[in-house]
Amino acid sequence: MTTYYYVQPTDTLFVRGNLAFGDAGEHGASLMPPPPSLFAGAFRSALLGRDAGEMSAFLAQGRCNDARLDACLGTPENPGAFCISWLSLAGRVTEKTMPEAVFQLPADLLRLESGFAPLQPRTPGEFVASAGELPLRATLISAKQEKPKSGYSLRQAGFARHRQGQLPETAHEIEARHLYKRDPRLGIGLNAESRSVEEGLIYTTEGFSFSPASSTEIPRPFASTGFLVGIEGADGLLPEAGLLRLGGDGRSAQYRRVDFQPPRVEGVPGASNRFRLILQTPALFAQGWLPDGVNREGGDCLLRGPGFSARLVCAALGRREIISGWDLFNWKPKPAEAAVPAGSVYWFEDFQGDAGKLAEWVAGGLWGENPDLQRRAEGYNRAGLAIWN
Repeated sequence: MTTYYYVQPTDTLFVRGNLAFGDAGEHGASLMPPPPSLFAGAFRSALLGRDAGEMSAFLAQGRCNDARLDACLGTPENPGAFCISWLSLAGRVTEKTMPEAVFQLPADLLRLESGFAPLQPRTPGEFVASAGELPLRATLISAKQEKPKSGYSLRQAGFARHRQGQLPETAHEIEARHLYKRDPRLGIGLNAESRSVEEGLIYTTEGFSFSPASSTEIPRPFASTGFLVGIEGADGLLPEAGLLRLGGDGRSAQYRRVDFQPPRVEGVPGASNRFRLILQTPALFAQGWLPDGVNREGGDCLLRGPGFSARLVCAALGRREIISGWDLFNWKPKPAEAAVPAGSVYWFEDFQGDAGKLAEWVAGGLWGENPDLQRRAEGYNRAGLAIWN
């Protein structure tokens, strides 16, 4: 069972990117939205931190003495039942209302001057040269040429419409400035031995402050902003509310359990035997951009799962991201891996088999037969089904 928490940073949040910096005058860029591993580490640390004895046991032997906590967290090499199953930005219209999920624009949707416009799979024109091994290309469907606008996300109702194969309205959009604002900070390099200032080493790091809307803004979209995090395998181990150390420098955040119901989509794959997959978190695939379970067979890319099959015909992918992190137990950096970004879209047709089996496979994460158990527990490779009209 998934338990949902509304996480609200109470201080500037620093989410380090994977671009090296440190020389004089350099800028440390941050990630927004953060990767799911940030919240996996914060909540697992919160679970361990509730009992000093269990934390000492974990540090000494790599596992907890308490049977329930051990089943939840497992060991660094073999994680337990704990898993991040949902992550999105979120906001509350008032402090008494249920948090509303906010989603970055999927790769098959653009915000133009005149409103939203979809990308649809189309056969490339006769005189159009296009790279890629799939038969169709994601093509913009618009009445006129317009330049896409950036800095927009979809509120929950708009994302639900998009998954149902309908075009969101501008009333469903929200600008990034209503969710967070950038908060750069000046830093000064220190000598590791003397702890004195290193001459000339001045740099900036990029942070984010939440609930930034000014009281003079009318209407104010959200009274508070933060994140929605879904956790499996920690039933009864976390209190209803508490505090987290989140991001760089362990900045504070508060969390509270909420009765969130994620938007559902009906009629997939439907009578047309077609559907879309939309990544909700970054994905680490063994074949690069190609999802695990999809194999090249005789010129086609075929998805074969337990009780179903389909043919991949088109994909709209964002620029790949580099996923890394820090292994606190072993005190070393995690390997850097290229990931398909959240919001990427895959179109499938010729579905055959049990639609329930397909939904079950997607709900468990897009992992192959030999998944990276650590990355799976951290919430990567999460996706949702969507209608393809």
